[in-house]
Amino acid sequence: MTGQPPPNADEPIFTLCGPDGASICCRVCGAVDQIASDEVPSMAGYGEDTYTRCTRCGSVETTDPIFGWRPRPATWPPRRDHDEP
Repeated sequence: MTGQPPPNADEPIFTLCGPDGASICCRVCGAVDQIASDEVPSMAGYGEDTYTRCTRCGSVETTDPIFGWRPRPATWPPRRDHDEP
């Protein structure tokens, strides 16, 4: 973990870290630079939709011109399925 509590629904999931803020950290699982992101023209007809996802824990932040910014933190540590040994 990064030493910070996991973000709640009002806080960003991803933050800059490292020397001079050169890396991106996931505040949920502590992953560094394990981020996938994309930006596409918005389905609203103006602006852009963005999607940023932690490839380690699956936490996601999205933005779009209609709904704005939305974080979706994943459960960390992940829950084990009852079927697993």
